[in-house]
Amino acid sequence: MSGSDHRLRNGILLGGPLLASLMIAQITLSGLSPTRVSGYSSPSNIDLLTPAFICVLVILGIFYVFRRRGEQAVRFVVAGITVVGVVSGLVLLQLSFPPGTLPVLLYLPAAPLAYLGLYWSFRSYTGTLSPKKTLILTIVSITLLGTLVGILFPLSFTLPFLISLSILDTLIVESNFLRRALNLTSFDDVISATTLPLADFEIGLGDLLVYSMLSAGSLRGMGIYIGAVTAVFILAGAFVTFRITRSRLRFPGLPIPVGLGAVPSIIVLMIG
Repeated sequence: MSGSDHRLRNGILLGGPLLASLMIAQITLSGLSPTRVSGYSSPSNIDLLTPAFICVLVILGIFYVFRRRGEQAVRFVVAGITVVGVVSGLVLLQLSFPPGTLPVLLYLPAAPLAYLGLYWSFRSYTGTLSPKKTLILTIVSITLLGTLVGILFPLSFTLPFLISLSILDTLIVESNFLRRALNLTSFDDVISATTLPLADFEIGLGDLLVYSMLSAGSLRGMGIYIGAVTAVFILAGAFVTFRITRSRLRFPGLPIPVGLGAVPSIIVLMIG
């Protein structure tokens, strides 16, 4: 496969979920009443401590489970994420099209699709799902989950939370904390199960989840145009990160994409 083909595949695997996240968020928000979708908070109302505290608790909890249970815990957590992603899709459908707004027949495909997602999640946990189906299930689930979280929480929470997560990601990666804390087998299991293969690199499931959250959250708080610019900046930051990893053994996947993606919303907050 040529270099241009590699870049095209990378662009589809990264840009596709971001575009889907924006489209789903826009459809969902258009189905909600204005009173249920508040605008963004002013900078003086942004709470920095709560997102940072939640971020640390989540990371420590996942790390503890991985350390104690190894490969089984990794597969369980990943399968749990895909199940939550399937449920998120049903919630988004409910929010987008409340009962009575669409013919009942249009809701019928949701049931078999949800069942298929749950069935694939179970097979993914048991290790019997093919790599291609696992990739599809994971990307779709992560995109749906990230989109739902992005539109449910105000941007005044999402931005500090993701920035805190990016700082923590940098500390963990640069200190090589995960490799030193886990034994070699557990570390390899974690990396294998929590990354998606691109043409030349691998991207973490958490990274893709964060990208979707930030895109949907920016659209929720700032509108479709800022949301689209945010997605473009995230994509640019991801490719910059990929280029840096060519010359470094390890590099965090969140700081540059999240930092660039947060710029449009921060500018609007400052001048708004």
